[in-house]
Order: sequence, then C-alpha cells, then structure tokens
Amino acid sequence: MASLQNLQLVRSFFTRAGGLSFRATQVLRAEPPKKKKRADPKQEQMRQQRLLKKLKKIQFKMGDPELKPIVDFNVDRKLMEDERKREELEIDHETSEERARLQKEWSRYKFQQHVRETNILKEAIRSQTKALEELRLESEELYQAAIQRDPNLFPVLITGPTYTPPINDYSAVSPDGDYIDVTKQYK
Repeated sequence: MASLQNLQLVRSFFTRAGGLSFRATQVLRAEPPKKKKRADPKQEQMRQQRLLKKLKKIQFKMGDPELKPIVDFNVDRKLMEDERKREELEIDHETSEERARLQKEWSRYKFQQHVRETNILKEAIRSQTKALEELRLESEELYQAAIQRDPNLFPVLITGPTYTPPINDYSAVSPDGDYIDVTKQYK
C-alpha cells in the first residue's frame, strides 16, 4: 500500500528547464461518489402539495390584485357585427401568377434605380474629391475656403434659453382652463 502511494506521488513530479527544475502538482485523491438517495414518489408529491397549499394561503391573505381595465379598446357593437365583414375573394391562378410577375419586375426596377442613384452619388463624390485635390495644388487658401461649411446652405434657427424664468404653478392659471388630473392609480 505504501509503495502505491509513493508511485502516485512520484507521478505528480515533473522537471523543467531553468532555476526551478523540480515542481510538484497537488496530490489529488478522490473517493467514489456517494450513492444518490431515491426519494419515494408519493412523499415527493405530498411535499409539493404542501408547498402549493402554503402558496395558496399566502395568496388568499394578500387578496387578488386589482386588474387595470382596458378603456382604449371599447369598440362600437355595430362595427363588430358579422355582416360587416368582407368576404375573401377567390383569385384564379393566372391572376396570382401575373401579380407575382409584376412584383418581381417592380423589385428589379427599384433595385436598378437604387444602383443608378448610388453610382451617381459615388461619381459626384469622386469628382468633388478630385476637384478639391486640384484646387489644393493650385492654392491652399482657396482650398481652405472651399472646405468651410456654408451656414446659408441649411438655414437653421435655434432658440436658446428664454430671458424670463418659467411661471411657477402655470397649470393652475393656464389659458386653456382648469386642469383636473383624473388618472386612476392602480397598485
């Protein structure tokens, strides 16, 4: 038995080049796993039933939560009648094939239009870049003036803070009349 333990310890040593040539790993010993206890299915079921009873008691003591009514979806009864519903039209095979063909043609047309517009934009950017490079070779001052942002191109009016502070309790003296908050609070 002692020789077996020594063999295990010898196996955990290893050598290495350098100042610390011998190293040892931790001795790892294990036990066989414990056998799992098999619980009786009836006891397990009874345990779950007791837990459910406790949960129901707690829920009964707390009471049912008040449900928030949905007011947004009140629809006139006349609009819900069956006679107002449209019947689905039967479309023959030729019509559905024609619609599918037209849809494909439209998709191709829109894709080609997108490609043309993209190419036009790329060409405009390329020619603008080339013109700016040529302008830079001619005159640096003109180039710097050309790359400046034009404030008149997109006129924007931005208003900052006002000169007067806001009126306190403005909702009480609002020109639209009295404001009464009637929002229902639900917990």
